[in-house]
Amino acid sequence: MEMKAETQWIELWQGSESFKNDSHRHDHWMQATLPVKGTCAFTQENRSYALGEGSGLIQPPGANHHFRLGSGTSVIIVKVRERGAGGMEAVRPRFAGGESHDIRRPFDPDELAGRFRRWMTALMQGQALADPLAVQDVEHDVLAYMGGLVGAAPEGARSVPPKGIADPHMREALAYLHDCYDRALSVDELAGIALRSRYHFIRSFREATGVTPYQYLLKLRMDEAMNRLRRTRETVGRISADLGFSSTSQFHRAFLKSTGMTPQAFRQQ
Repeated sequence: MEMKAETQWIELWQGSESFKNDSHRHDHWMQATLPVKGTCAFTQENRSYALGEGSGLIQPPGANHHFRLGSGTSVIIVKVRERGAGGMEAVRPRFAGGESHDIRRPFDPDELAGRFRRWMTALMQGQALADPLAVQDVEHDVLAYMGGLVGAAPEGARSVPPKGIADPHMREALAYLHDCYDRALSVDELAGIALRSRYHFIRSFREATGVTPYQYLLKLRMDEAMNRLRRTRETVGRISADLGFSSTSQFHRAFLKSTGMTPQAFRQQ
């Protein structure tokens, strides 16, 4: 069984049960091979590895590799482009596996499996709905996870959001969000206003607000939706369209997740 999703900057893949491939390389991608169940027989640059649950292996760009999965084995592969605004160079310079870094990396298989499910769901929904901010939210989370694996962006407690945002460019980006939350926005657009790279904008935004740009956008939309549901007789379809949702069903799901009730039930309470 295989599952796969990809964007301009990342690729996600999960395979299991008797899968094997031929030797190959990815010249412009960094890959992490991460067994979440069983043992994967992996060969990289003519060296063999028996990768068990929670024992990952990094494939730097250009590394020749191939692998084989036996019965009862499941592996998640995470790939991130090496260069560019959404690639690994956003969190560290060129990664040289085997020189100053150990290419063997421990990880929590249950935690990764949960992340992978969330990534796949959010990515497929974002792509189906042509929602660039939702897709870029996943790209950033995958990039941060890969950065943590190679020691570039350790996962950990985030700083407490400040009461006021001192940086004027970040304030401009937030003001723009408040003005334009009812239309499709992209991380690159917001990062340009804040004079930051895509990666550093999202990190700075989370430090300042406690949430991602996409979560912040949804909160603005939900607040306005609740206001309109309380104070007007506009249809749910009209409110959904005015707030930038691609469909009433997308709005319905977002509202239910945010408030725990449907728009109709909220209006009637």
